[in-house]
Amino acid sequence: MSGFSKMRGMVKEVVIVVGISLIAATLCAFFHPKRPAWYQVVSEDVKRWSIDEAEAAQLMGKSDVLWVDARPAAKFAEEHFPGAISLDLENWADLMFEQQATLQDAIGKAVIVYCDGTRCEKSKDVATRLRELLGLEPVYLLKGNWRELVP
Repeated sequence: MSGFSKMRGMVKEVVIVVGISLIAATLCAFFHPKRPAWYQVVSEDVKRWSIDEAEAAQLMGKSDVLWVDARPAAKFAEEHFPGAISLDLENWADLMFEQQATLQDAIGKAVIVYCDGTRCEKSKDVATRLRELLGLEPVYLLKGNWRELVP
């Protein structure tokens, strides 16, 4: 058997193994009970508590709103929504103590939590903590740029 024939046989075996693997992977992707979602799933809870710039502007026109900045303290010091308070996750306990009176006054008011960008997870975590730990409601996540709403 020549070297060329051996090489051809190996390539054939590799193609067969790769083909079988692709078939198995495709079947798993469609029929496995714990397969991952093929698209991003947004839970009803996330939809319920999300607010865009237009809805936030409407809400500000109707009622008093407490703005909460979930970004790090250095970014808050550089710029923030006028009247917003800082509640970042890194300094959560200290900031909760500092903002205790403001948060108590927010009971019954709408709260909008923001950070930079529409995919920021920090605001989601801060909003969840405000709802679950302090019982504030409604606490919305701003999906959009808070700078668009600065008066």
